[in-house]
This record gives sequence, C-alpha cells and structure tokens, in this order.
Amino acid sequence: MTSGRDYVVPRIARVHRNSHDSAMENKWGLIDDVPVEQVPIELRVPPGLWQREEAHMPMPLTPMTESVMTVDSAFKQACVDHGLLVEPHLISIGGWHYFSMQPVGGKPDVPPPPGWLMPLLLWLSPASRARMRRSKEAARSHYADELIDRWITEWQPEFEHRIAELRDADLAAMDTNQLITHFAAARKLSDDGTSTHFRVNIANWLALADLATACRDLLGWQQNDIDNLLAGLSPRTSEPARKLAALAGKSEDSPEFAEYARLYGCRSLTVELANPTIAELPGLAWRLLQDQVARGYNPTTSADALARKRAEATAEARNSLRGRELAWFERALSRATKAYPVREDNVFFTIDSPTALLRYAALEVGRRLEHNGQIDAQADVFFLSADEALAALQDGSGTQTLVVLRKGEREWTLANPGPSSYGQDHGHPDTRWLRSDLRTSTDAIIWAADRVLAPKLSNRVADPKTSALTGISGSAGRYRGVAKVIKSDDEFSKLKAGDVLVCPTTRPSWSMLFPSAGAIVTDAGGPLSHPAIIAREYRIPAVVATGFATSTLHDGQMVIVDGVRGVVEVEA
Repeated sequence: MTSGRDYVVPRIARVHRNSHDSAMENKWGLIDDVPVEQVPIELRVPPGLWQREEAHMPMPLTPMTESVMTVDSAFKQACVDHGLLVEPHLISIGGWHYFSMQPVGGKPDVPPPPGWLMPLLLWLSPASRARMRRSKEAARSHYADELIDRWITEWQPEFEHRIAELRDADLAAMDTNQLITHFAAARKLSDDGTSTHFRVNIANWLALADLATACRDLLGWQQNDIDNLLAGLSPRTSEPARKLAALAGKSEDSPEFAEYARLYGCRSLTVELANPTIAELPGLAWRLLQDQVARGYNPTTSADALARKRAEATAEARNSLRGRELAWFERALSRATKAYPVREDNVFFTIDSPTALLRYAALEVGRRLEHNGQIDAQADVFFLSADEALAALQDGSGTQTLVVLRKGEREWTLANPGPSSYGQDHGHPDTRWLRSDLRTSTDAIIWAADRVLAPKLSNRVADPKTSALTGISGSAGRYRGVAKVIKSDDEFSKLKAGDVLVCPTTRPSWSMLFPSAGAIVTDAGGPLSHPAIIAREYRIPAVVATGFATSTLHDGQMVIVDGVRGVVEVEA
C-alpha cells in the first residue's frame, strides 16, 4: 500500500524464474541459451489505486511493443470525447502494467467527497467544467449512438480495406525506404485502430449499462438474465470457427484452407508483437477443425438456439412491462442490440490484425538486422524500440549491447512480479447529486469496469483448504471434464476436444479454441470480459475471475464447472 506519495521500491536480489516462463519465451526466441544477468530497474509507484492489468497484459511487454502501444493516450482521449469525469491511466510499474481510473480534476489518493459536495467541486475545476460541457453536448447529440453507426457503416469497411492492402504486401521485396514506409503505415493503422477501439467500446458500455439499469430497475433482473437478451449477437467472434466448420471435408493443403489462413491467420493472439500470429502456428486450424467434428459443433444449430434464448427473454420482459416502462426497455434494448456486437467484433479490425501486421514488419526488420550482423537473432528486434530498430536499419549501427541490457531488465522483471495492486481502494463516488447526463455516464463506466475487469475478485487469495474455486458466472451451464491449463498460445496443442480450458484470460482471437473446449475457467475478467462473451456465443459454461485457477488447477484433473453458480469443483 502506498501512503499517497511516490516511493521507490528497493532493488531485489536475483530470484530464479519459473521454468514455464523460460520455456515459453525460449520457444519464440525471446531469450537464448546463454545466461543473462538480471539488470534491476527502478520502480516508482504514483499516488492512487493501481490494479494489475492482467486481462490484456498478463506478461511484461517487450520494448518494441511498448514503443508502439498507444492504449493510455487513446483511452484518455476517448474519455474526453465522451465527456466522462474519469481519467484512465495505464503505466508500467517494475515492468508490469497497472491500470487506474482517477477523477478529473481530483486527487487520486483521497476518498471521494460527499455526494452533495461533488457538483460544487466539479464546477471549481476548469478541467471538470470542460468535461461537463462536453458530456452535455454528447448526450444532446447522441454521440455514443453515432459512433456505433459510424463503426458499422464507415470505419469497419475502411479498416478492412487498409488491412488487406498491408497484408498482401511483399515485405522481402522492399528496399529499406519502402520497408520503413510500410512499417509507418502499419503503425498508423495500429494507432488509428486503438483510438477507434476505445471510442466505440465506451459507446458500447454506455448502451449496455442503460439496458442493465432498465432491466434491474424495472424487472429486478441479474446479469445472467440480461445476457440472455443479447445471446448470439456477436457474429464476428464466432466467424473464424463458423468459416472453419464450412471446410469440413477439405484437405489441409486445399486452396480453401489456404484462403482461410490468408484471411484469418493475420491475427494476433495477444497484444505482444513478439508472440506469433494464428498463421504462424502450423496445423492449428486443421487440428481445431478435427476437434469441431469430434465435438459435433454445428454453427447453425448453435445460432438457432441462441436466437430462441433471445426471443424468450425478450418476450418475458415485454409481457411484464407496460407504458413508459415498456418504452424505456424497448429503447434500451434497441441501443444495446446494435452496440453489443461492436464490443468483440471491432477487435478483429482495430487491434488483432494491425498488431499482426506490425509484427510481420518488425520481423522483416529483424531479419535484415540479423543478416547485417547488427543483432544476433531475428527475435532480438523485439528488445529494441521501433525507432531504434528502424534507425539501426538505416545507419548500420550495432545494437547487441542494448539488446543484452534489455534482456537483463526483462529477466529481473520476470523474477520480481509485482503485487496485484498498489494503493488503497476508496470505493466508488456517490453520483446521486450529479446532473443526469453526468450521473448516467459515470455510473456506466463504473458498471463496465466492474463487469469487464472484476478487479475485487481477481485479487483474492487462494485457500488451500478448499477443493473448489469461486469466481463469477461467465456463461451458464454445468460441465464435467479434464482440465488443461493453457497460459499462452504455444500451449494450444495441449487442448483436446472436450477439455476444460483453464487460462489467465482470453482474447477474441482465442475464439477458435472454444468449439474444442467443454468449458472455460479464467483467472481474470468479469461477465463482460472477452472469455465470458465468447463462451456465451458458443453455449459452453464459463467461470471467470477465479483469481488463481491457472496456479491451482493442473493438467489432467477432473473438474466440474458450474457456470450458473460461478464455482469450479475439483474431484478427488
């Protein structure tokens, strides 16, 4: 815990790393067989509550990835555009990434003021006054709904076109200047994608929070009931698996499979550029197709079942409401129905494909630097920032010393993982006295943060005396199967048809695995996290936010996943 002041954590002596981490990184060339001496890094913790960002960054990022990532600035700007009274911050503390949501114009390390005092304090802050003006304008112009419409009609087709142009480029045939230009274009695509991602995600959260509030206040419904209203409305999430199912009966070396790999292989599995794309995992699509056949996965049957669930839930709500209450529900449902698919679908175009294209460009730079003797191995390029790598490509300078230093810093970071959080949680502000548009948007962001990240549950401590894990219901159902702990993409081959996928979290690009799995269990996330949404699309049980499933469960254990109660039981 911090005392509200910056402090420096003392340097810690060398600690041996986990063998799994070493094996995983060695597989992709991030480390080599030569021992690297740890290089301690200074660790400063700013004031406020900082929680580990495990949902998207479970491992430290390489310098290359860190240098091109614009998450912090893009999220901040999206909050400005929507007129939100919060300021997001994503920073590296000791090499691990932490997230904090702080009040605009306020102090991050003090409790929220009494609700009746908040309007006055907001008015006294110039930054808060500017946000309040923007919030009023955003509400008047239906800005959030406009963003959803623009994504569907304008931005998605534009990203699809830009991705295709970069994906089909012949990098090896480019001269140095052309490669640098291509890298810049991929970086611009990534920057634009990240910016768009957060703008439309906040719009999505506002719409879903409106529906959740209506269902809670009018019907007394819980999250599982609300999920039924939206079941099956995220088609891009399940599209890779649906397209793969259509290839049943084709050979692995058929033109149809080659086209599938071209369209869906250019997709990152994590936000880390050093990790392989789907296209770089040989035989993955073919093996997953065999698992789909073995499991009897039928996309049409699944879609029909989800459509029936939506219709039943909608009819139940409509039969219970009249007049203004029914009008509120219908308006909220219409907004959420349009916005819900955007939460998962945009990631394919705004994050996963741009990240894959940046990786391919970085690998080509690394290939040339290795050929010139400027680095010892192609993958060493990820221990350079983008600007450092491109500058070396132009001036021919050697970077081996810098790479060794960065590897030493990463060794120290991996040997010294930080806590799940720093600082004190002072709780949520009382929004009852805020203007209606401010209250609605602030409550929506708090609601979304709790359901996407579920930080309080993911920070719990394991109890060795119990044989059950408790988390949050991500997708209803009950399933008994063999646990397979999958911590990274290089372990995908462990998962067999019908296994229980146990992982830190998942991203939309992991959706290809879900038809193979009988159930999902994750360390992090909430009912609106990627694994929960994807599991509901595939109608398989899921328990999320267990906090420590990957460190408690082991391969081969027989487990029972209860997606209704949010419990995972281990059979003796």
